[in-house]
Amino acid sequence: MNPFLSSLGGKLAERWVATLVLPGALFVAAAVCAVRLGHRDALDVVRLGNEVVAAFPRLPVAVAAIGLLLGAAAAVVAAQALGALAEAVWVKPWRGPAAWVARPVVAVRRWRFDRAAARAGVDPVPAYRPRRATWIGERFRLLDTRIAAQYQGLRLGPLWPRLWLLVPEPARLPVQAAEIRFHSATTLTGWGVLYAALGPRWYPAAVVGAVVAVVGWRRARTAADALAVLIEATVDTHLDVLATALGHPLPAGGLTPGLAVRLNDRFAKGG
Repeated sequence: MNPFLSSLGGKLAERWVATLVLPGALFVAAAVCAVRLGHRDALDVVRLGNEVVAAFPRLPVAVAAIGLLLGAAAAVVAAQALGALAEAVWVKPWRGPAAWVARPVVAVRRWRFDRAAARAGVDPVPAYRPRRATWIGERFRLLDTRIAAQYQGLRLGPLWPRLWLLVPEPARLPVQAAEIRFHSATTLTGWGVLYAALGPRWYPAAVVGAVVAVVGWRRARTAADALAVLIEATVDTHLDVLATALGHPLPAGGLTPGLAVRLNDRFAKGG
């Protein structure tokens, strides 16, 4: 047991250093560069090194280490909070004053959608026309819309947690991996915003922040698309398992409108 616990502790320590301490320490170093160098001497690493070496005799190593860890932890928390904010902007409908901004954006997205449909010579389904201001939000909205269209109005929101309880572990792993990639991408975007915040003081941070934020956004789009595809595939392949577990085996012809209504009513508890 002791070797196992030691190995587990070592892996957790490595993950903690890789995912928390190292990114946070890099940001603290960038913040020090922003404060000490500024724009004029932005790339004068020799001057910065001399200042750091001169400061060490006056600052105990333990105090410097504790300050570095606290600064890194604060940076990690801030990046995660900004990532969660970015996720909310990308995924959720824009409410309040933001709705006024969303309207022209949605109008442009609908115009592009209709133009693409006209060029392809197809009549677009009204429910599939864009309704969200962001591509990621629209992708997740379409997930619910596509399930309802395919399965006689079945609602994905109440369905998914019940279906997830019956999905075997091997089928869960790809969905969980895609979700982790999506949240990691939003956090990466948060790091980009943090670095960009140092830009007014130190221009290299603005460049790094812009690149990191764009990379995080692109990764979030890819992960969101993969997650939506996997959720839809899970419903397609395991809906019969859930229906059977609830005492309503799917008929040979598939889900009927009446059965979909009964399932929705059962999930909503008659509400």
